[in-house]
Amino acid sequence: MSNTLERFDAVIVGAGFSGLLCAGYLKRAGIKNILVLEMTPSVGGVWAKDGVGSYPGAACDVPSYAYLPLLDETGFIPTKKYVTQPEIYAYAQMMTEHLGIKECLRFSRKVTEAVFSDEVAHLWQVTTVDSETGEDPQTITCRHFVAANGPLSSPRLPEFSGMETFAGESFHTAQWDKGADLSGKRVGVIGTGASAAQVITTVVDQVKSLHVFQRTPTWALPREDEATPREIREKFRAGGFGELLRRAMGKGEYPPGEQFIDFDMLHDDKQNAAICEELAKGIRDVVHDSKIAELLILDYPFWCKRVLFIDDYYTTFNKQNVTLVHDDGGVVGVDKSGLKIARGEHFDLDVIIYATGFDSNFIPFPIYGRNGTSLANKFGANQTNRFQMTRPESLWGIHVEDMPNFYMMAGPQSLNPVTNVTLLCEQQAKYIAELISSMNQTGYSVVEPKSDAVSSWTELCNSSSRNKVWLRCNNWYTKTTKTDQEKGRERSAGMWMETYEDYLSYVLHGRAGTQEELLLFS
Repeated sequence: MSNTLERFDAVIVGAGFSGLLCAGYLKRAGIKNILVLEMTPSVGGVWAKDGVGSYPGAACDVPSYAYLPLLDETGFIPTKKYVTQPEIYAYAQMMTEHLGIKECLRFSRKVTEAVFSDEVAHLWQVTTVDSETGEDPQTITCRHFVAANGPLSSPRLPEFSGMETFAGESFHTAQWDKGADLSGKRVGVIGTGASAAQVITTVVDQVKSLHVFQRTPTWALPREDEATPREIREKFRAGGFGELLRRAMGKGEYPPGEQFIDFDMLHDDKQNAAICEELAKGIRDVVHDSKIAELLILDYPFWCKRVLFIDDYYTTFNKQNVTLVHDDGGVVGVDKSGLKIARGEHFDLDVIIYATGFDSNFIPFPIYGRNGTSLANKFGANQTNRFQMTRPESLWGIHVEDMPNFYMMAGPQSLNPVTNVTLLCEQQAKYIAELISSMNQTGYSVVEPKSDAVSSWTELCNSSSRNKVWLRCNNWYTKTTKTDQEKGRERSAGMWMETYEDYLSYVLHGRAGTQEELLLFS
């Protein structure tokens, strides 16, 4: 690569679905000089070949017919209702070819800093290093800078003492050791979220013993997975079916015309309690040991935490080699031979798997806007709270004041707890591409949100959480765990908690005003 400073119209960080879609729509809008920076060796983001979602059993928990974007265009038909990581990765490769953006991709480059400079023709200066070595620093410039790194790019390891002393194998699900052989091993899985459940149900028959360490149980619904039926295949071949499904899911309907999530029911105490009672009965019916069944039943409302869609989760605890270890205090320490829980019990293990989620509202590298304004400081992110964005202020979770020509995708103040993320990313990608294209046509070179527009959206976004079920427990929606609570870390107020359709009415349909009224162009 030449030492000459490279300049681009747009630089996108991340080659997951959001970054690929953004690059594709930018190209379709006539913006050709695009660079996509990806810290891993392949496309796919979460679903990349060796990405954070490449652990055993990793699969989409949204029906693939609506999750995978651009199915009508590519002609691809998912093999089953909930496709697994290898198929999603293969589709990301196919979509990259379809969009014609292969030449825009640069792999194994980690962004270390992005700085906006008024003094350099209103350009962003983006510094990268080789992801593997941390060496070979390079700086590029661009007119427009898009953060599409996603909410699931920074694995969250727990804060236990002694983790480095364990003599056996240990790793996070997002950093799965591909060389690990679990056969005949005593395995401990810490956590009961989506990745934990998928790993547990996949490896249970390989291991000698499986201990599942639970602080808080999780609601799990059967996904009733199946190979794609002939009638679905025929509908895809007829054309337009993928878009129909995506529109329906955006309305909370799946399949079209049928209620998927009744938004109001979730927040009605009596109706929510009735759902919980029915789910609890279902657990008691399928789990043989009544004491274990009661430990798997939640004491918080339905959907307060993310609901799992997975088959055979509860029945896995009927297997003789599986032990559910519930302790409200959780794991408190690791030593050479295993781990210790709060009530004092010690468990000898050969392998420890940390299924402890992500820092999902994380700023992965320093970003400085106009006059050296720090995005981390602006959003209340610091070392004490693990650089979580606790107090974001934006317009639609896309634009940030004092950050000209900067755009976030699937960022704070845009995600909804029941949103299909790829749907959101596709619409945000279209919006960004159309905005930049319009600026090029009208002669504008710089855009940022007006202060009052940011204040209004932030107030609206924060108020959207009032009386919502998602504030009644610790969860990834508020970026808090029991550990965060114990350490006094601030909750995030950064999620849009009304419906997806409601969100789009502001971004795409001018509900709060026109672009000229909300954005400052120069």
